[in-house]
Amino acid sequence: MKLTFLLLLLCAMAPTAWGWSNHTVGSYLALQELPALRDAPLVEVEPLERFLAEQYPAVVALLEQQESFAREHFTQYPPRPDNLKLLAVPSDNLRHDFLTALRLNPRIHLAMVIQPLPGQDLPEREHLSADQVMVEQTLSPWNRQRFIRVADGEKVAPLAVLASAADEPDYGHDINLFSDNPGEVGALYGFGPQPFGDARFQYSSQAPFHMGFFHESAVVYAAAGFLQRSWPDWRAYQYLGLARLAFASGHPYWGYRFLGWGAHHVQDLTQPYHAKPLPGVELPSLLLLEGKALAGFADDKQASIERVATRHMEIEKYQSTWLRRVLRAGQVHPMLAAYADVAQDQQYPPYSVDYLRAVVSAESVEDSAAFDDAIGQWLETAPVTSDFSSGNQLQRETFEHPALNQQLFKLLGHFGAHSRIYVRAGLAP
Repeated sequence: MKLTFLLLLLCAMAPTAWGWSNHTVGSYLALQELPALRDAPLVEVEPLERFLAEQYPAVVALLEQQESFAREHFTQYPPRPDNLKLLAVPSDNLRHDFLTALRLNPRIHLAMVIQPLPGQDLPEREHLSADQVMVEQTLSPWNRQRFIRVADGEKVAPLAVLASAADEPDYGHDINLFSDNPGEVGALYGFGPQPFGDARFQYSSQAPFHMGFFHESAVVYAAAGFLQRSWPDWRAYQYLGLARLAFASGHPYWGYRFLGWGAHHVQDLTQPYHAKPLPGVELPSLLLLEGKALAGFADDKQASIERVATRHMEIEKYQSTWLRRVLRAGQVHPMLAAYADVAQDQQYPPYSVDYLRAVVSAESVEDSAAFDDAIGQWLETAPVTSDFSSGNQLQRETFEHPALNQQLFKLLGHFGAHSRIYVRAGLAP
């Protein structure tokens, strides 16, 4: 029980929105030289309802096949309630029925927008504000992003569609889906109580779809079985199937957009704090922390909890701030090269339904202790900021921390490689 409590607190305190902050920027950098995207023709923007109406029987069949597979394949997958399946004859609310069949938040806006890269000059266009793009939540990480409205029928670059969509799952897709969350769908979706994260805070409710603790010891799972109730690999599977259907049926705009949604969950697991609840602390030390707390000496346990939350938040701010400065300065920089390095792609196996679990998260767990240690060394010399917005405005940070930067570039290389491998799988015939 004590071990469960510690791990629950750790998961509750972890910032769950960021898996390298703005996924759009990272996706542009990782995918911009992928020939299948770079050389693809412009695609025509279309509303979701048009794709669903024209391909309704195929969408119904796909979602039923995916549900059957998920029940057999994904660990602790909660079966979709039968009353959520798409009806044989479409209703007059296609969007709502589709989103609830996927068990997504039906209140998401699905705004038709693209994001440019920071520093990219574009002709004057209509912009939407953050609250027009995402459901109500903490908006500070997105308030400085530019959301350029695109119109039905407009021709846009596939890379812009995919990269922009890669940020969308943080816009509310997976918020308030559990039975103890506010709103109307938690009682309907069959996920049960929120397994981790703090149910009092809206944003943390997406954590089980954006984090995956797949490589803990049997002792940890025996004490904290809730850690196994996470499904980022299922989300990536859902979206890959939808992308392939959209491409095959002549709806490339939604093919690229669904593919971006799935890439988000792959990218999240390249962040070690999304794959390991307590990086740098192995099982014996974890048990020692609990033993000391049980004996009345809880300071070390509390320090560990605060350490994880702080390091996760601060490294996201560090990386995001540095990347934006590099892009706005137009620099040739090793961070940009790390995202775009295709040479390492060949060391990984082909994409499969188990890729997030067997490859992406396993790699993140392996790197987690060294990464956590490097962050700790950096924080001993760097001021800790109070919030994401102020962190992005720091002027004194020189980013001259070789040990940390070496770890960071390595992990951003994983972000790029796994993004390309997933996208290639979605674009393959």
